[in-house]
Amino acid sequence: MNPRELLDAVSPMLWGLVEDELAPLAPTLNPLQPLAGETEPALQGRLLDPLPGLPQGGALLDLLHTIVPSLPPELRVHGWRRAPGAAHGLALVLTEVGGRAVLAFSPGPAVDVVVTAGTNATVSLTSTPEWDATVTVAAQSVWNATLTRGDPAPPAAAGTASLSVFRKQRLTMGAADGPGASTSRLETRLRVSPGSPFAVEVALHEFRAAVLPQAIAALLGAPKGASVGPTSAPLTVHADRSNGIRFADSGIQVNLPLRLNLPGVSTRGCTIGLGMVDGKLALQPGLTAFAQPPGLPLSLLLGGMGLSIPIDIGAGGIGVRPQLDVEMPSDIGVSLALAPVSGGGALLRDGNGYRGVLDIDLGVVGVQAIGVLNLEPLSFLVLLGLQLPYPGVQLGFGFALDAVGGIVGVNRRVDIERLRGLVGEGNADRILFPGNDVVARADEITRSLDSCFPVARGRFVVGPMVRINWGGRIVTLAVAVVLDLPEPARVVLLGRVVVAVPDPAVPLILLQASVFGRIEPGVPLVEFLVSLNGSWIVGLPLTGQIYVLFRGGGDPLLVLSAGGFHPRYPRPAGVPELQRLGMNLGGGILRLRAEAYLALTSNSLQFGAKLQLDATIAGCGVEGNLGLDALVVWDPVLFFSVHVYAGVAVLAFGRRLASIGLDFTLEGPGEWHAFGTGSISVLFWDVSLDFDVRWGDKPAVTPRPADILAELRTVIARRETWAIERTAQRALVKFTDDAAKALADGAVAQPDSTLVVDQTVVPLQRKIARFHRISVPEQEWKFAEVELEPNNPADLGRPKDNLFVPGEFFAMTEDRQLGAPAFEKHPSGFALTEKDLDIGPARLAEDTYETDYEVDGNWFPQNDRPKRIRRVGKARFLLETWSRPVTATERVDRWRAAQASAARPMVVNR
Repeated sequence: MNPRELLDAVSPMLWGLVEDELAPLAPTLNPLQPLAGETEPALQGRLLDPLPGLPQGGALLDLLHTIVPSLPPELRVHGWRRAPGAAHGLALVLTEVGGRAVLAFSPGPAVDVVVTAGTNATVSLTSTPEWDATVTVAAQSVWNATLTRGDPAPPAAAGTASLSVFRKQRLTMGAADGPGASTSRLETRLRVSPGSPFAVEVALHEFRAAVLPQAIAALLGAPKGASVGPTSAPLTVHADRSNGIRFADSGIQVNLPLRLNLPGVSTRGCTIGLGMVDGKLALQPGLTAFAQPPGLPLSLLLGGMGLSIPIDIGAGGIGVRPQLDVEMPSDIGVSLALAPVSGGGALLRDGNGYRGVLDIDLGVVGVQAIGVLNLEPLSFLVLLGLQLPYPGVQLGFGFALDAVGGIVGVNRRVDIERLRGLVGEGNADRILFPGNDVVARADEITRSLDSCFPVARGRFVVGPMVRINWGGRIVTLAVAVVLDLPEPARVVLLGRVVVAVPDPAVPLILLQASVFGRIEPGVPLVEFLVSLNGSWIVGLPLTGQIYVLFRGGGDPLLVLSAGGFHPRYPRPAGVPELQRLGMNLGGGILRLRAEAYLALTSNSLQFGAKLQLDATIAGCGVEGNLGLDALVVWDPVLFFSVHVYAGVAVLAFGRRLASIGLDFTLEGPGEWHAFGTGSISVLFWDVSLDFDVRWGDKPAVTPRPADILAELRTVIARRETWAIERTAQRALVKFTDDAAKALADGAVAQPDSTLVVDQTVVPLQRKIARFHRISVPEQEWKFAEVELEPNNPADLGRPKDNLFVPGEFFAMTEDRQLGAPAFEKHPSGFALTEKDLDIGPARLAEDTYETDYEVDGNWFPQNDRPKRIRRVGKARFLLETWSRPVTATERVDRWRAAQASAARPMVVNR
């Protein structure tokens, strides 16, 4: 259920509550007459005689009596008739010097708002030990609006209005020691203004929830119950017509930064949600906890625990049901550490499916199984791992096999983007042998699997996994090769390399490289991503990503990058944003970070580095930076740009005392261009210098472009420019050797073939401004006419495309040169067909065939029967040729049907 659907479910309840409130008041309201002496046009005939006070009625009026025990002088109660002949309703009239504001409720139900021009009132309705209520109304012109049930959109506001109601005392829902929930203060706001929809906000201050049932809390070491909270910030629910009912800055569920304080218990997550339970709006706090009871070789994972706090909206009013619904744990995990066998598992409920893990150590081998089952549509995914005891199976030269496994998924596929993102974040271990804490990490591991291998009908994934170590765990390599089948088939490679020196238990150097790769033969495409996240050298973090992409087909591309791209280079489509190669070189007072990148594309080389210094304490110290960005472009012409920048500043309590900076760019060759700025600042004295210098000359002589027409004539005269395309294959027709050779050489062609002319000298039917990287006058080339024989022009209705380098033919800006693909498809030729075909006369065909059987020795009961049987049959199709054509395939089928038994003669005459 989303926020809009939740609002659609709650709105009828609120309208029904208003209707139920007005029905018992009819005997009191119907005798009232229009207020005499009313001069406001918007109120004449609508505002009726006043009532002595708030009438007694249903739950809403009872709540209003509780909040406002006695009406203030500025608030009066009248009858209301929204139109002549309409049923009478109830109106609350706020009076203030200079104007009035009316909020009226009528059977139907309907709500009317009328505010007279010039009204600007702020009134305190009540102030008691339990409640505070304040209303504010302002309008420059007459505000007259009506809202009824089923309106597609509320009327626009012509003024501003707000109502704030505070409950000062603590509000408790359920039992105080659990299960239940409480808040120190309840705050409700209703607001509307021009350009903004009518909105309602309910804020719960210092929200606390006791979500563990008494028995489970006692098991975890809290015999008097357990609770989480209170929250530091108010928990706010927002409702309006556009966005529905939701938590502020979130959806219908929000994560709370709450912690459970129990011996040996840590929270894995705390949430609170909004939903519908038995047709009623409900507040649903929940908790996931991980527990290790002291003195027991047992750990528990309890998830999905919580409460459902139904909120009644109906004839009984608006309130919390006294009896709460307790949600028992839906996610249960158990881990046992009792030699020689230890292990555990977890089962998590997820919508219409289940997710689970199993981790067992049998002493001589460890077994891990992780699964995701979806019931509708039916699909499953299983990840298996078998870990061998140290040091594993020796392979020689210090290498050992210490784990094997695999992944199998039915009605599942590989999500390339999510799997690549998982590896890029350094979390490949969630799939490649997750480790020894899979029960505690069951939720994150199974959710990662479900996300990276989503449901897809008719597809399946399968692949093996292995893990090899060297030098007694100094180097560990885990690899998985996953096949995503059927068509289009993809091969996905997952890898994780860990180098721990001198030992994984206490490493001084820890290098982790997570690898993602894929191969798609149909494109073709080869892609690799390597992430260094999670690495460090002697406590200094090392980060960065390396990326390789080779793509062919209609959109070819070559990308090699370590650490990303030049700031001015737009990433090609499908290339992820890469993290700079970086390392923190200092710590404590002196913080120094170095970053670098190197990239190679089809037409450019890019590299750069940056060094940042931060040596400050409490805003006092030195800051500085030094950087370089270089770009070399060789297509369509050689060009490079080098950008160097540096700066250093002395700070005192966050204020700059002195600084010096330089920003310099050099471009060339040919005409050289140097420009930039430098600055010096000392206290209140600043000096800056901008410079822009050019030297050198552009090429004095422009090369003469080649003759495009001459090159086209030369290329078209070549044999390889012409080709023959077959539209069908005759599997039943066999050619003689001479005929097959003539077809292969192109001397002859079958009558249903297509002749194709294709060239790559120049794009056709496109305006070009360059040729061979030299500027030419804008021009366009095309084939005007092609004759297969004199006076027989061919049909040019089907153009052919080929790949061209855009920089060789089109004028392109520098940014366009950087971002354009290496090749683009443009028209290059045509498939040629004759307009009038000359088909010869039909001829009588005689089919002669010979059948030769190799007979098994046990076929005949008599051993003296011959081992070979040969029958010759001739078929003349004179009658059928006269009546209707008979295809070669039909002839073969009839002939095969006649070969019912090899034991009797077979002569076919048709």
